[in-house]
Amino acid sequence: MLSKSITLKFYKRKDVQEEMVKHAQNKEVGMQYGLNNFGKRPDVLSYPRDILELAVQGVTSFHTSEELWNNPLSLSSSPNRKELDELRIGWDLVLDIDCKIFEYSRICADLVVRFLKYNGVKDVSVKFSGNKGFHIGVPFEAFPKQVGNTLTKDLFPEAPKKIALYVTENIKKELARRI
Repeated sequence: MLSKSITLKFYKRKDVQEEMVKHAQNKEVGMQYGLNNFGKRPDVLSYPRDILELAVQGVTSFHTSEELWNNPLSLSSSPNRKELDELRIGWDLVLDIDCKIFEYSRICADLVVRFLKYNGVKDVSVKFSGNKGFHIGVPFEAFPKQVGNTLTKDLFPEAPKKIALYVTENIKKELARRI
């Protein structure tokens, strides 16, 4: 685990604070204290200066939801599907590549990104997860407004699972060859 001084040095950067607040817009934010303690939920990030204040209080990492919400603070601790569908305004596709051998994660992430781009996905982000892998993201805006007669926002969590399975199925031979 990183020391508090290193954590503060990172979270006091204005560019980091601004990007974090921008990324957290319409998302629930989980705040982790140390290795196993999380803050109250639901929570949000509204102002860049809040990030440094939270780091001073011991927050070591911030985790945003894949789902985009009309009002994340309206989430209850045990919502039903209907309530979630009414509050959800969208979702980002997040594929978490994490292998015990870092080089395998790197190869897999490369193949996933190449496959997404091959299929016409232009807005793909890749972030080192901080452990032994990568988070590959596709923002909700990259998806069509609806699929058939169903609003795309209402296809969570089924659509991300199907997309992940589709990508997995289509890269597995090349992944096996490269590993």
